[in-house]
Amino acid sequence: MAEANKAPEPVRQSVHVDCPIEEAFRLFAEEFGTWWPLASHSMSGDEAETCAIDPWTGGKVFERTRSGEELEWGTVTLWDPPRHIEFTWQAAGEREGQTVDIEFQVEADGTKVTVVHQGWQLGAVPSCAIHAHFARFVCEQVLAAV
Repeated sequence: MAEANKAPEPVRQSVHVDCPIEEAFRLFAEEFGTWWPLASHSMSGDEAETCAIDPWTGGKVFERTRSGEELEWGTVTLWDPPRHIEFTWQAAGEREGQTVDIEFQVEADGTKVTVVHQGWQLGAVPSCAIHAHFARFVCEQVLAAV
């Protein structure tokens, strides 16, 4: 019976991106609505227009519909550029008590981005499963700048 009440293990994934830490943070946070797979990961489906992260502690993580309605996914609990973002996650009516923690670490030839999703319940798609979308977006941005 105790196992049934046990909190799920955090889901942890990392990806290396070929850009400086400041750029990785900027692309993740400021360009969130550009790289997030909104077509498959939104609350409003075809009505979703964009999503964003407010750039301050206490800000919102949200999606905006074509009609201008904002649907809140969570609240920014830590905003520490260029090293750390953390927010709560309640998108699509998922259980409360989830957090998404993103750390950015300098590596010799770029930045390591680690996403830890805590409180994720089986059956829901964890936010960190989309790290590949971010890595692909950063790669496109780096190539476009060359």
